[in-house]
Amino acid sequence: MHLQRLAPWLLVIAIGLIYLLFPTRVYYWDGITFAQTIENVPGLQPSLVHPNHLIYNFVGYIFFKLLRSFSPEIRALTALQLLNILLSAICARIFFAILLDTLRSLYLAVCLTLLFAFSATWWKFSTDADAYIPSVLFLLIGFYLVLPGKKARPLLLAVMFFVSMAFHQLAIVSWPVLALGIYVQDGELSIKRRLLNAAYFSAVAAVLITGAYALLFYLASDAFSIQRLLSWTASYSPDADTQFNLWSNLRYSLRGLVRLFLGGRFNLLKALVNPLVIFLFAVLMTALGFVLFNVMRTLAIRILVGRVPKLRLETRQKTVLLLALLWTFLYVVFLFFWLPQNTFYRLFYLPALILLFGLLIAAAPNRNPKRPTLAAFVIAVAVANFLFLIYPFSKYVGPP
Repeated sequence: MHLQRLAPWLLVIAIGLIYLLFPTRVYYWDGITFAQTIENVPGLQPSLVHPNHLIYNFVGYIFFKLLRSFSPEIRALTALQLLNILLSAICARIFFAILLDTLRSLYLAVCLTLLFAFSATWWKFSTDADAYIPSVLFLLIGFYLVLPGKKARPLLLAVMFFVSMAFHQLAIVSWPVLALGIYVQDGELSIKRRLLNAAYFSAVAAVLITGAYALLFYLASDAFSIQRLLSWTASYSPDADTQFNLWSNLRYSLRGLVRLFLGGRFNLLKALVNPLVIFLFAVLMTALGFVLFNVMRTLAIRILVGRVPKLRLETRQKTVLLLALLWTFLYVVFLFFWLPQNTFYRLFYLPALILLFGLLIAAAPNRNPKRPTLAAFVIAVAVANFLFLIYPFSKYVGPP
């Protein structure tokens, strides 16, 4: 029990330190815009409002000014990076709690939290300046609130969902997941009571979101028009390519799924070979060899036995499975049509994918909960992303 309480905090510290040691120098273009906006304003004012991420610049400005009171030389871009590092470490803590509550395995929770923290796109954007990390943080808190067996808190859930969407509009896609989650989380309540909880959550969230958008639009434009408000709310970058092509969108979607977990290029390491890189490359090869050997051995045993294993989940795990499937489905479908080339949008359903992976492992019959294959796989993914993406980008060897 003592280890179970200590493990998440050790994870948070370790993840945060690794992020701090290797911040990216290949910056996300929106992050540079955010930083310039924050540095150019004389104080908190409506010019900080952005329709796609309503409160991000306000929070970034406050954090920037807070850090400036300790270090007057710090730039807004660095402050936003530090903010993301802090919030991403907290994300890992919340996700660990979700995994532990769902899977009931400290080993699985630790491994899958590390897979989440050191997956390629999440790791890169956790050390950059962007609105995705804080938005996903509050989305994770909302998902934690609707886990089976927990007391329904529709008001708190509505606030968390509102804050998530106020950081980035794309969080709106998760609304059905949270609404269904609060409906099914306590089966002992009457259907009427559960419907009321879902309706209460939805109504409060709608009022908060609508009110915030209307107020900030009025402050930013010094006028009010329903038509202009709707146009402003749905606006997006004019250089965004929104044309639809079935095969192109399918290719981008599959590529984005891979790049969520693995990223970078071999040639980025060309000028950075040193003893650390050589050692980590050896670790990577060893971990990959171990994983491949164990996977092939398991497949061979299954073929020889000739039986398809039956997967078993507890009732509460089946509920989480349903929610994670819906979470993944909604974002996959939406992003198939809307800017599928932007892999970073897929950060919004990365936790759901890893949760589904964990449930698959938990459902396997006669599994050894501490089998080292999963740990070796996580090590291989983390080391590969560090070598071919994070380390070169922290040294800035060129544009991505």
